[in-house]
Amino acid sequence: MKEEDCSLEVEFSIPQKEGFSIKNIDVKIKSVFLIIIFFISFLIYDDNNIDYGVDGCNKNSFNSLELNDFEGNTNITFIAFGDSQIYEDRTVDQNDFQVIALNHFTELLSWEDAGFSELGEIENIRGIIMAGDITQNGRDGRMFSYDEYGEFVERYGLCGNKQVKYPIYEGYGNHDYFEWSNIFYRIPADHPVADSVAIRNEYRPGIMNTAPNMDGHYSWEWDDFHFIQLNLAPTDIVPDLEVNGLRDPRNAMTFLKNDLKDNIEGTNKKVIIISHYGPWEWREWDEEKINNLCTVVENYSSNIVSYIHGHSHSTSVYDWCDLTVFNSGTPYHEDYNKDNRGRFTLFRINETNNDSFDLYAADVSWSTANYQEGNVSSLDLQMKEWKGYPYHVTV
Repeated sequence: MKEEDCSLEVEFSIPQKEGFSIKNIDVKIKSVFLIIIFFISFLIYDDNNIDYGVDGCNKNSFNSLELNDFEGNTNITFIAFGDSQIYEDRTVDQNDFQVIALNHFTELLSWEDAGFSELGEIENIRGIIMAGDITQNGRDGRMFSYDEYGEFVERYGLCGNKQVKYPIYEGYGNHDYFEWSNIFYRIPADHPVADSVAIRNEYRPGIMNTAPNMDGHYSWEWDDFHFIQLNLAPTDIVPDLEVNGLRDPRNAMTFLKNDLKDNIEGTNKKVIIISHYGPWEWREWDEEKINNLCTVVENYSSNIVSYIHGHSHSTSVYDWCDLTVFNSGTPYHEDYNKDNRGRFTLFRINETNNDSFDLYAADVSWSTANYQEGNVSSLDLQMKEWKGYPYHVTV
């Protein structure tokens, strides 16, 4: 009996174990499937709900011929800076102060403060050129990551439709590519902040030419001056890095050459090029690539008159390849400027009587040392002498 009882117990226990195993596998499969659906739903939600700041902005017609027929005397005032580079905490605060300065500096300063009294008041500002590094880490808020891009859009908008009252012509920089260990960026090889420039170009005021796909390069004209936004760097060479797409310049040199050929060759128009990197070496942006850019500049030496860049978080004026180069300042200023002041650059271009142009540039800076909330004058706005500014050249 004992042996029989034992055999019965064995026969009975085997089906129990098998049944439990099959059920357990089935539950695991269903759980994995539900987790995948859950994560995919977050990705889809994030992708479809990014605010690109285009509300209230009109779509572009991209009619080059219509925009290429300016007649009259060139008179352009605009602003440039780089590296909003929003992350958290102090970088958000710095950009808040930059917004206050941008919106109110004309109430407290005039061209006389830069030593150019003949130019009178600062008025009719066309827009803001932003020379790269929109964010610190290229994050758009997906899967609980900090929404750096949302912070930028909230402040700077696109067509004067958010906190800043002027249109903005931004580019992406090295910090706008995602290179960290978040699978919701890395698995789809997404660089959403770099992509955002191309997406916004459809609504960007007055632009006349855009690069294909997500390359994001574009050009526009104010009066008789042609501006070319080349984002990270004017090269086509993609660096061999571990992260797919990281610091890919996205055919910027091809766009530059084509844009010059189609819109500038055979004309007397003057050109200002913009990129994040300046003409000095940094990692894969090496001497060979910089020399290649100089060759293009030399081929259009009667047209290209200036180069605006960011990246260094400082402000200066210098010469390169027979061009005046403007390192355009930044709100992300701590540890970069000895006077501990946030900055942007103010430009004025006037046509003279002999078919040349006077180009003026002034450093506008601010300090929070004695700032009192709601009191703009306590931001200590100045147009001081600083590393080559104020500057004037006839081109």
